[in-house]
Amino acid sequence: MKKRIVFIVMLLSIVSSQIAIADTGVVNTSSLRVRQKPSLLSNITGYLSKNEKITTLGKSGDFYIINQGGKTGYIGSSYVNLVKSASVTTEKHGQITATTLNVRSGAGSTYPVTGSITLGSKVTILGTLNGFYKIIYNGKTNYISTLYVKVTSSTSTPTPAVTPIVTPPAKPTGVGKIIASDFLNVRKTASLDSKATIIGSLKPNQKIDIYGTQDNFYKIKYSGQWGYIYKPYVSMVNETSNSPNYIANGQQSTTTVTGNNIVSYANTFLGTPYLWGGTTPATLSTTGKYISGGFDCSGLVLYVYNHYGITLPRTTMDQINVGTPINIDNLKNGDLVFFTTNTSSPSEVSHIGIYIGNNKFIHCPKPGDVVKISELTGYYKDNFVIGKRVIK
Repeated sequence: MKKRIVFIVMLLSIVSSQIAIADTGVVNTSSLRVRQKPSLLSNITGYLSKNEKITTLGKSGDFYIINQGGKTGYIGSSYVNLVKSASVTTEKHGQITATTLNVRSGAGSTYPVTGSITLGSKVTILGTLNGFYKIIYNGKTNYISTLYVKVTSSTSTPTPAVTPIVTPPAKPTGVGKIIASDFLNVRKTASLDSKATIIGSLKPNQKIDIYGTQDNFYKIKYSGQWGYIYKPYVSMVNETSNSPNYIANGQQSTTTVTGNNIVSYANTFLGTPYLWGGTTPATLSTTGKYISGGFDCSGLVLYVYNHYGITLPRTTMDQINVGTPINIDNLKNGDLVFFTTNTSSPSEVSHIGIYIGNNKFIHCPKPGDVVKISELTGYYKDNFVIGKRVIK
């Protein structure tokens, strides 16, 4: 009896932290993984069978919260068909304590800034995830840091909140061209201090949108976050960079490019050798002898999408966080497909390819191999994690 009471208290604590949606659903895939946390990188704690009925305790990002065997688990929402729902709303209200608080598209400091809220503004808190409060901002779900919000009330009847002042996303002020002889570090802060965090680098002649200056640095967007590059190694040019916005989780690129365009271009690289860390086509001699270059699995995807002006993160573990989740039965040409192929870490998403139709995908699998087409059956179907749609 005591164990039951403790479990009920745990469930109530989960529900009280967000809008709890008591939905009933049916699993629509042959074997659905239950994870310890709302992430495709989280450990697998169990499985659900096709047509198995579940009751959700709420939702966190792209995952439904469920109870399995007395423990809280998370399942991909795209693999569940909801059949009915009964909403129970309990809302928290908070007040902004920072002068200006950034609003982000995801629950993390690396997600793009979608606007800001000023000191004293009131917000309705819909949930908590990774140290961020979930709110509705400009009609969409967004997140703000819990560190700068004072919770003022928690009621079942919503209290009208003051509409925050909307600050539109920043626009580029110019375009810079990298003139460093080797590469130019992208720094997290505008400082040359040896302790300053380096978040990436840019290649010579690469063009990048500039969003302002700070001291002797230009401010840029790099992989969905703000970064800084040293001015002496940047030349301003009078043209656009054609760099699209970073594509956040749950969003798609607004482009005229089709999935068939993606597939056709990817097919031109069939036979290109695998190169760990490779992001460029192979260079061959006049006799066809390999000289340099090649792709790894995520490098191929990065290069193909970048050809059409769509910027993706560099690695598989980051690429899985973009686009809209797609069930294996609903894949379309150009969708990204993700797999767990690392036997030493079986719960880790470690491989990516591009779906090309007819239950096939193109990918560059491993050292000693080449870019090729494989069937989405057998081994790859068993290790399939999720599909992601990046273009509409």
